[in-house]
Amino acid sequence: MAKRFIVSLCTILIVASGLPTRAYAEEGLSCLSVHAYVGQSDKAIDYIPIMPLWSHTFSIAVSLNINNNGRALMTGSVIGQPGTERISVNARLERLNSNGTTTHIGSWGNIQSTGVIWAWERPHYVARGHYYRLTLTSTVFRHGTSETVSMSRTSRAN
Repeated sequence: MAKRFIVSLCTILIVASGLPTRAYAEEGLSCLSVHAYVGQSDKAIDYIPIMPLWSHTFSIAVSLNINNNGRALMTGSVIGQPGTERISVNARLERLNSNGTTTHIGSWGNIQSTGVIWAWERPHYVARGHYYRLTLTSTVFRHGTSETVSMSRTSRAN
């Protein structure tokens, strides 16, 4: 009886491992949500919140909004864990070219905040008809050590 159960269980696992499976993650303010798809269905069967394994950074958020006149509003925020002494961030704006290369548009370095929260907003005009990527690289200093985390957002200037 037990042997038949084990053989049946192994057969089910082998068959199930051959089913096509997809998963994607959506970035939130402080965690990721994973949606898994099994088979050919587009219906999510599972929703699992996943917290990043950051020890000093509670959350990082990046936004790049470009209006019809080519005005890009770049914003970002970093929240450190309790005990954060300082947050330092480097921002980089790039144009994504159609041939797969990037063109450096601007950099803003060593933007600092003392304490747990860092927030930043800056406008910049860009040429329409291209995709742009804003990358924030933050370093959170806490209890004599530091942790570096990066996040990017891409937007099209129509």
